[in-house]
Amino acid sequence: MSNVNVSVTDRSGRVFPIEASPGTTLMQAMKDRGLPVAAICSGAKSCATCHVFVEEGLSRVGVPDEDECDLLSESSHYRAGASRLSCQIELHEDLQGIAVQLAPEEH
Repeated sequence: MSNVNVSVTDRSGRVFPIEASPGTTLMQAMKDRGLPVAAICSGAKSCATCHVFVEEGLSRVGVPDEDECDLLSESSHYRAGASRLSCQIELHEDLQGIAVQLAPEEH
């Protein structure tokens, strides 16, 4: 299997290409690349500090489950139809070329 390539825009507008092995979560791929993803709960779907906006490829990423929706909807930066937790996006070949943006940090 070949690696999955993703484009990530950070909070200052810089775009970073990321390459990760299939099966890696988007959160882990971003952390491995050194992007500022807090991921306080380490991917347990309980903190929303890995919140991203899916800019391209949302239909391939899929919709969040009810627990993820509840958590995301509490964010002041929630965008219906774009917000996802990066810890819940497992990279696979169908996600080749998706583009995401880091959501602003909650204050």
